[in-house]
Amino acid sequence: MKDVNFLSILSILKFYIFYPSFFVTVIFPGAIFALVFLLFVIWFERKAAARVQMRVGPYYASKRIGGFLQLFADALKFVFSEMIIPNTVNKTLYILSPILVLVVSFLPIVLIPVSVIPRTGSIFSPYYFSFLDKRLDLGVVAGYFTSYNLIIILGLEAIYPVFVVFLGWVTNNRFAIVGALRETFLSVSYDVLILMSTLSLALEYHTLDIARIVESGIPGFVANPVAAFVFLVAMLIGSSRFPFDIVEAETEVVIGPYTEYSGFLFVLNMAGSYIVNLVYALLFVDLFLGGWLPFSGFPGLVFTVFKAALVVLFAVFLRSVYARYRIDQALRGGWKYLFPLSLFSLVIGMVVGYLWL
Repeated sequence: MKDVNFLSILSILKFYIFYPSFFVTVIFPGAIFALVFLLFVIWFERKAAARVQMRVGPYYASKRIGGFLQLFADALKFVFSEMIIPNTVNKTLYILSPILVLVVSFLPIVLIPVSVIPRTGSIFSPYYFSFLDKRLDLGVVAGYFTSYNLIIILGLEAIYPVFVVFLGWVTNNRFAIVGALRETFLSVSYDVLILMSTLSLALEYHTLDIARIVESGIPGFVANPVAAFVFLVAMLIGSSRFPFDIVEAETEVVIGPYTEYSGFLFVLNMAGSYIVNLVYALLFVDLFLGGWLPFSGFPGLVFTVFKAALVVLFAVFLRSVYARYRIDQALRGGWKYLFPLSLFSLVIGMVVGYLWL
């Protein structure tokens, strides 16, 4: 009887752990994966910047593995630090806004496919979803199936700046408000660039389904290299990577919208920007770098994540070699140079899409 009860408990746990909603949201590509990836990226950013600037970076905790455990020590320090809440703010909105920023930044991940395999007989079948395209009996790994996932992801990413502005406004701090206004100015420019570059691919491939774009076998940077370049620069602007970390420029506006936050709330704010970078990197890999091809299933999943990690590491490495642009320089570059390029990529998409059809 005890063995039966134990096995029944295991079967229940297995069912709920691998249930699509729970697995995709919590395990992969969910919160647990995002946390581990975040710690690795921050460690690499600190070590890379230290090497370029002839320093050692995180070192004292776990010297033998390059000070990697220093990140866990710092995270624990922030988590258990005192959260100072100003007297002049609405405490409910003040605490709620970092949580909303993190949730909104994370939501698009559950819609990004990272691999596909045949649905029938798959060991991953509990959380694979087949396409409407009857020519392919495939399942999407770690991403909810929808024929319009590209436009939904772009829509979710477009509302992220709204919550950053809200974050700065509720703190009732002039530096935070200035940083939030900068986010407003920049979001108008980079959202347009991302939309135009992805729309050009949608016109070329005749679909808004990311997995079908990948399965076409032709990477986006080959089909439309101009769109790939525009998307990459817009990704750096949208995730506040150097040289576009203008929203949180510490020499001018302390740390922008996050100025009044401390302790665990500051950790949530910092995690949000890195997760946005990861979302854009996964999207860039699927659209322009061939996604999981030539693999599928679990090897394809690993390959996609590996390529996305390289994109993120490249983005954070720019911190070591570039100075920060001014807000006027970034806006001028976006509208004067990148916007015409995005229009050109759209023309390429229409021409190639027409000939491809």
